[in-house]
Amino acid sequence: MRAYLGIPYAAPPVGNLRWKPPQRPQPWATTLDATKYGDYCPQNADLGVFGRPGGAEDCLNLNVFVSKKASQSRKQLPVLVWIHGGSMWVGANRDYDARKLAVDGETVVVTINYRLGLLGYFAHPSLDDEGHPFANYGLMDQQLALDWVQRNIAAFGGDPGDVTIAGESSGGANVLAHVVSPQSAGKFQHAIAMSGAVIATRFPAFAAPRPLDFAEQKGTDFAKAAGCENGGAECLRNLPLNKVLALQTPYLHKQVIIDGDIIPMHPSESLKSGKFNRVTLINGNTRDEGSFFAAFPENVSGAPLPAEDYPRRLAALIGSPTLTQKVLKEYPLDEYGNPSEAFSAAMTDMAFACPGRAINRWVYDKTPTYAYEFADRTAPSYLEPTTFAMGAAHTFELAYLFPGFHGGAGEPVELNQLQAKLSAKMVDYWSTAGFTGEREAEWPRYTPEQDDYMSLTLPEPRMTSKSFADVHNCGFWDKTGIY
Repeated sequence: MRAYLGIPYAAPPVGNLRWKPPQRPQPWATTLDATKYGDYCPQNADLGVFGRPGGAEDCLNLNVFVSKKASQSRKQLPVLVWIHGGSMWVGANRDYDARKLAVDGETVVVTINYRLGLLGYFAHPSLDDEGHPFANYGLMDQQLALDWVQRNIAAFGGDPGDVTIAGESSGGANVLAHVVSPQSAGKFQHAIAMSGAVIATRFPAFAAPRPLDFAEQKGTDFAKAAGCENGGAECLRNLPLNKVLALQTPYLHKQVIIDGDIIPMHPSESLKSGKFNRVTLINGNTRDEGSFFAAFPENVSGAPLPAEDYPRRLAALIGSPTLTQKVLKEYPLDEYGNPSEAFSAAMTDMAFACPGRAINRWVYDKTPTYAYEFADRTAPSYLEPTTFAMGAAHTFELAYLFPGFHGGAGEPVELNQLQAKLSAKMVDYWSTAGFTGEREAEWPRYTPEQDDYMSLTLPEPRMTSKSFADVHNCGFWDKTGIY
């Protein structure tokens, strides 16, 4: 296996290029040293395995993983471009060891960095009036990386006409953003959205896409806090990086901005109305997404979620007092082992499972759509022990695709024999997203009538029909108007 690391795909977005669309880099005149990872993009979160405060603005680089077979083959291989997660706030391409996908999947894998936090998703009137696309700079970075793939991947043995984009969590949301963005048309043929359905929701308090006027107001508030209330774009671009990072948290967008151009309308409206790019779509979630979010407070405080805090946490997530009361009745504490389990169930269903199912139902008749749920509830955890069973939590499937994934440096996650078998199957599925013939017989297209889901579980994956909605209470959520 060969890895080409730290390849620049864009000019450094610094100085006058901060908060501007990415530009192609200057050609290098000598042989590029591609033996070390490039810098990761600036971030200020210290989230244990997920946080690495620091980074550099000159971070728009990518890595290419190629098996020896691909290097020696005369046939071009499929390409998978991985978009990392991390709430569009943290994360890096270096977190994902793509050797297993490249070698076992016989795929050329590209992992990319993109601008994060306010440097990647930011709107301000003085910037927006400059006459260039704005707000979704991180998404534009990804689009330029996809352009790089189109121009260059054949030199690595990849097929520019058989490109899959894939990502998990906010990476999955970015995948769906490319599905609805007109500027992403023609840059890829297949999309795998893992736990990214929150992009289709309308939570006033959670990570839902926000309109431009809301984003501009947040940007104006940030500029005031940074001392640029009257200084405009020049003042903002001259801010020291450490000041941007120190001040950004209250003004963050952990989702795309509906700018009217890159994201023309709310993604749910694009998907409902058929105004999206026609690509093969694999869309899914983990069985117990919410466990991850319930575990973090326990890991920080060392104590379980108190019963009296359960309504408050739901209210903070949902934003609507009326809907919060309805949710408390649907997910009463006396039906769960403890408040963390109740919160986990509610969040799994409202933010991931049921919005994802809605997406499948909106697009199935317009583009080939395949639904899945990662359901190995014995999946190994890299988090601190909790007072409740984590199950198949958010991010836990990543170790099945990227050996040892745990959000950062440390001991690899060990899979048992059955889990290793499931891992091999997932690598097979993910590396051949353009399903045909035997593959489609094994994993049929989604239809609302059958509500077909591939359950990625033990002892082996299997199709399920007409059960997903009941398991995740989608009959309730479909009536709430949150997606």
